[in-house]
Amino acid sequence: TTITKPVYVMKVSLILPFFFLFSSLFGQQTETLESKGVIIIASLEGQVVVTNNVTQAQLPSSQVKAGGLLFDGHTVKTGPASKVILLLSNGTVSTIKADSALNIKKFTQEKFDTSKTKLNELKGEPSNSSTIIDIEFGDLVVDVKKLNKQSSFNIESPVGTAGIRGTVPAISVAKLPDGGFTQTTSMLRGEIAFTPKGGGLPTLLGPGQSLST
Repeated sequence: TTITKPVYVMKVSLILPFFFLFSSLFGQQTETLESKGVIIIASLEGQVVVTNNVTQAQLPSSQVKAGGLLFDGHTVKTGPASKVILLLSNGTVSTIKADSALNIKKFTQEKFDTSKTKLNELKGEPSNSSTIIDIEFGDLVVDVKKLNKQSSFNIESPVGTAGIRGTVPAISVAKLPDGGFTQTTSMLRGEIAFTPKGGGLPTLLGPGQSLST
């Protein structure tokens, strides 16, 4: 395990039109917000496949498009020269880069009044939420709004778990020839606590620091 500082490897830009699109479409989904958080496909490029974790059925291409809605229990995979940006109803922006797979294991959120919420102006999430996503391989950048004390946001991977409070980490997971995995976590903003798979003391990462495992 190696910690380096400072390292800035990526820059994340939040494009306001995405938030206006999200607010408009999300406002129509109020009835689903008792427990399920809503995920909007803000944009996609190239080959993007979404698979139901239970049935292993792929969603039709008519649903996998800009403006399409997703919920937890799905895995998103991108092909070569491809990318997809997901907007979560707690204000989180997830960018899944080429040749990557992200399993959205859990995303629940308490109901809130969408008519009084402008996601582009949020400093923190609009209501309590619980999120578990698993980057199986590839590259992921996540911009997480400041979370409420009752909320949780965990990013799992083959090598460990990163606990998020309101940060921008860039995570890259690569498979080794021997079947193992290597991961590099770079902090663009905020802090995380990374716990190795199998247990052990968490490693704290601050702005500009990176961790290779």
